[in-house]
Amino acid sequence: MSDYSEKRDFQRMAIDCGFSFSKTGEQQSHDGQVINLSSKGILFTSSEPFEVGTSLEFVLTPSNSLTPPMEASVTVSRVDNKESVYELACKIEEIR
Repeated sequence: MSDYSEKRDFQRMAIDCGFSFSKTGEQQSHDGQVINLSSKGILFTSSEPFEVGTSLEFVLTPSNSLTPPMEASVTVSRVDNKESVYELACKIEEIR
């Protein structure tokens, strides 16, 4: 019998879509691939590593034109090197 209970406050939604992001205060944009999203965090892959504590701005544009883009400020909380890409876990600080 399995007695597992979810420990997270908010369920994560698996999302497979591209998006753009930049380091806060910088103009250079990077492309990423979203893995999952919750109301408090986002997990995505990037070809560029960023240090834990780095502030990023991102724009997630859904393929459905009825849904407006999501713009948010996040802070990198974990970085894992996964072969040729980096997996970044970020805390969502503000949604605009």
